[in-house]
Amino acid sequence: MKPSYSTNDPKGWCGDPARGAALGRPSILDASADFTGKLTLLRVYLDSGGYDPNGTYFGTGTPLYWVASDDGTIDYVLRAWPRAEAKSLVKKRFPKARFFR
Repeated sequence: MKPSYSTNDPKGWCGDPARGAALGRPSILDASADFTGKLTLLRVYLDSGGYDPNGTYFGTGTPLYWVASDDGTIDYVLRAWPRAEAKSLVKKRFPKARFFR
């Protein structure tokens, strides 16, 4: 089963939605470089103000991509253009990983 982008979503600034939008999201990198599972690599579309669909602030600029494993040991975002560069950056960290199509 593919992971969901909203699973690791921060809930407002410092975890308190009453304090405003979260700035970015925490990275989960609990897998070793020998990770051989499949990864999801999706572009996260940001609105004109730099917010993702969940209301988390990332700012504007280079496109944002989300990387996650189905077992929850990998979940982070990175900026790259084009998608091939994002995939290359992930492969540098996890050279044996495969990607869902």
